Amino acid sequence: MIIEKLRKLNLFKMLDDSEIERLAKISMVKNFTRDNILFYEGEEPQYFYLLLEGHLKLYKTDLKGNEIVIHYFREASFIAEIASLENIKFPATAIVVDKKIEVVLIDKEKFTKILQEDAHFSFHIIKSITLKIKQLELVINRNMIYNSMSKVCSFIEENPDYIQIAKNKEVANILNMAPETLSRILSRLRKLEIIDKKNIILDDDKLKTFLEV
Repeated sequence: MIIEKLRKLNLFKMLDDSEIERLAKISMVKNFTRDNILFYEGEEPQYFYLLLEGHLKLYKTDLKGNEIVIHYFREASFIAEIASLENIKFPATAIVVDKKIEVVLIDKEKFTKILQEDAHFSFHIIKSITLKIKQLELVINRNMIYNSMSKVCSFIEENPDYIQIAKNKEVANILNMAPETLSRILSRLRKLEIIDKKNIILDDDKLKTFLEV
């Protein structure tokens, strides 16, 4: 079962059957539900975490107890792989923000050995980290250049499924804006017939006009 799940991932599409089987032998699949913690900030990594299905949020807590969202993950993606690679403590906490998620837990020590021996695996980890950098650049660009409307439209375009199920407070937290501001923008987008009441995109072209800087 796990072999079939891994084989379907674009992340491993270049691996042959023997390599997939080798990975499956050191892995296990676990399910988590909303508000479950995958790992806490400051914990030592024991696995490489591969998100197969669902959505996760990575956040830190400041000295005043306020939550600061670092990143938002959706399938299929490695989670905090740098901490596992460097064998350092997790820099943030990962929490489930979906009804249910599915995660592959890969034995850290055994997987590290494979990375040292197999160029294919190393290449895919590099690709994963590169993608994270591109996503981070997008977030920085959104926060520095975009106004509130553009931020929301950008998030809707990037996360069309999640915006339909997430609470406004969660999305506002990710976008670092007040929930009231988000609600006003969503209402305006509905009046413009860009999204419907369930936040489903009705007019992608109109949505994109708010992303032009």
